[in-house]
Amino acid sequence: MASELLTVKEVADRLKLNPQTVRRWIRAGLLPASRVGRRQWRVKAEDFGGLREPRTRDLAKRRAAVAQIRALRDQIARRTGPIDVMELVRESRRELEERGAHRGS
Repeated sequence: MASELLTVKEVADRLKLNPQTVRRWIRAGLLPASRVGRRQWRVKAEDFGGLREPRTRDLAKRRAAVAQIRALRDQIARRTGPIDVMELVRESRRELEERGAHRGS
């Protein structure tokens, strides 16, 4: 028996979500889908039955990583003169190792 194929809009309506959220989940690999044509997707009805939003912990990790990247960008912007990228990498590595040592204690 063939399973029912739903459009992004139909999935969004059933889950009470914005269609763009469903597209984001498809791109992120959270929702299996098949491409039909150049710009359209179809989702099997059974594939989103157990679907859940990304866990809060996962989102918190992403936000923390973005905050670290922004802090590094700001740090680079404040520096004057030429930027030694390898030195920035070494500093970042030392900082990560220090954080790891603090967690282990």
